[in-house]
Amino acid sequence: MIKISKNAQEYISRLLSKKEFNTHIKIFVNNPGTEKASCGIEYIYHKDITNLEKKIKFNNFNVYIKKNDLKYLKKSKIKLIKKNFNFELMLRSPYIGVIKKISDLEQKILYFIEVNINPFLISHGGKLILKKINKKKEVLIEFQGGCNGCSMVSSTLKNMVEKRLLNNFNEISKVIDITLHKPNIFSYY
Repeated sequence: MIKISKNAQEYISRLLSKKEFNTHIKIFVNNPGTEKASCGIEYIYHKDITNLEKKIKFNNFNVYIKKNDLKYLKKSKIKLIKKNFNFELMLRSPYIGVIKKISDLEQKILYFIEVNINPFLISHGGKLILKKINKKKEVLIEFQGGCNGCSMVSSTLKNMVEKRLLNNFNEISKVIDITLHKPNIFSYY
């Protein structure tokens, strides 16, 4: 999945040794699957880790990645480079940008969700991910974060998600929420 060079692992360990106990590394992705895709590395404190992240263990530290970002980070490499008299971590992710041709219906819907739906949901601590498009052209989606278990999710599905997707993609027949909704402390309402 993600390879971190030996030098980069040693460097990360040194950085973490200067941080609060139980500080780890998080790799994040912005605008995945789009032409504006970018990724980066930051610290994450143990108290901020949720069940939305996957833990990858290394010798002296853990790396956390949001589960729905994993597909964009496959075959990623982190290495240590020397720039002038400083050292920097360089993260290369070959699959972070457009994964399929933009003409592909799934890619168009992924992009539409990231640009037109998720910015609103993120303001409530939630996110929508496209799980798949079946042979009947039904779009199967999953709500995450603050949307999972939210009492307003059926309204959000009908009045925003379904309405926008059906109005913008006449190829699709239906939008189906396959989320196993469980109200929790992150649920918005």
